[in-house]
Amino acid sequence: MLAYTGTYRIEGNKFITTVDASWNEAWTSTDQERSYVLKGDNLNITSSWGPHPMLPGSPPVRGILTFHREV
Repeated sequence: MLAYTGTYRIEGNKFITTVDASWNEAWTSTDQERSYVLKGDNLNITSSWGPHPMLPGSPPVRGILTFHREV
């Protein structure tokens, strides 16, 4: 689980959130950048690679989310 909130801006195929509050306090007051692709009824969002804060050794991970709109 992860959660954060803040204002965002769009730059090309990226959206960047300036984080006001987060479950991971290290993200507060930072910019979190995500790539997105909107194709038809699908929205794919991909995060950058980064260390996993909860796993031993902090291995690199990234999130990939897919949303599908049913009409």
